[in-house]
Amino acid sequence: MTFTSLRRPLRVLAFVFLSSFVFSVSSYAATPVDLDSLAEKLAPEIDKAGVKSIAVVDFVSADGTPIDLGWYLANKLSDGIVLKSPAVLLVDRTRLQQLGLASGSALSADDLKRIGTASSVDAIVSGKIEITPEKYLITATLLKAADGAIIASVAHSLPHSRMLDLLSPSGDHGAGAKPVRAGVMGVGVPACLYCPVPANTAQWRSNQPQNVILQVVISMAGAAEKISVVRSPGYFLSERAVEAVSEWKFRPAPGEDGKPTTVIVPIEVTFKTSRT
Repeated sequence: MTFTSLRRPLRVLAFVFLSSFVFSVSSYAATPVDLDSLAEKLAPEIDKAGVKSIAVVDFVSADGTPIDLGWYLANKLSDGIVLKSPAVLLVDRTRLQQLGLASGSALSADDLKRIGTASSVDAIVSGKIEITPEKYLITATLLKAADGAIIASVAHSLPHSRMLDLLSPSGDHGAGAKPVRAGVMGVGVPACLYCPVPANTAQWRSNQPQNVILQVVISMAGAAEKISVVRSPGYFLSERAVEAVSEWKFRPAPGEDGKPTTVIVPIEVTFKTSRT
């Protein structure tokens, strides 16, 4: 894991290596989030319509804006569809991302047809997320890829949780102190106290290390308050990186006056192939 100092977006100019303690993956796993119940509601509609193959695109906010929470919940619904509709062929979402077809923002009938043709699917699932003070209301819509006709819409709500709040537009503490950029203008950088390195899994095979760059707001208490993905080789590793960093603990960054301050800092999470 490294913190990266960015002078402009997406370009890593300097690296500060910080010590970290290594624990097993299970010891820092984030509280699970799943949409199995939503997938279960969708399953009979999929069966009734005779759908054989599906692509799930990124969910968007209630007003159609792309948000980090959107790709994360689309991943979770995909996992649920695999469990609840095992006969259906589900297109890998990282493959959709690589083809530039994963965006769920402002989908027209032509967009749906293009996604359907390129990924060879019968139907596409899109979703919208309404955020209220009490819950996240997720509406998933099953659409015909050929013409964009709505097959069915189902809804499910999730209570606020740390994992979901971290990826929401306002973060885990929406009314918290405004973050400043770490490492500039006299502001220090946070130091890792508990930052286990995520292990690769059987779902991702690569001979080379794979890096995910996140932008993270770290509070005066030394915990992540908001996480967004800057760059990633695929959704699966984005998900693992976000879930790992959500549990990391830091020594807070010192401000200009030497007191702990809330900062925003890029963090690079490296996945390496496990060796036995």
